[in-house]
Amino acid sequence: MDPIISQLNGIEWQYGDKDPNAISELTGRIAATGKRFGLISYSDLVRDVEFHFPNIRDGALYRIDTYDWSGLDRRIIGDCLGYISMKSYIEAQFMASALVVARQESKPSDIFFEWMETLGVIPNMTENAVLKFWTEQVRRAHTWYKYGKKA
Repeated sequence: MDPIISQLNGIEWQYGDKDPNAISELTGRIAATGKRFGLISYSDLVRDVEFHFPNIRDGALYRIDTYDWSGLDRRIIGDCLGYISMKSYIEAQFMASALVVARQESKPSDIFFEWMETLGVIPNMTENAVLKFWTEQVRRAHTWYKYGKKA
């Protein structure tokens, strides 16, 4: 078995697998972006998404304030994107969250790349390694979402 899949399957998700409706909405937004050969900002990804987690407000509605992100908001979206990437990697060997970027930097957060290094997907955090990995992931995601096949 692929060692990356083994690691991903071993993760206990705090939020990612707790709200199937929100995950479906986020996944759909990422897929629509990929189909257009685009990138989507974290804020555009979560805008108006209704989250219901049993471990936050006993499952009551929770929305991320895209103008004032809290630490909890970042943990939620990071965990959800990790879960979505696990699913896309298992299905088609790419990390779907590579299409989600910080608006000002136009690339994923450093936390995304640090996680990839921890998983052993990239060898180190040098700019060359990060950019090479990221561009390959974006290419694979665009190909998958546009044509429904692995790149």
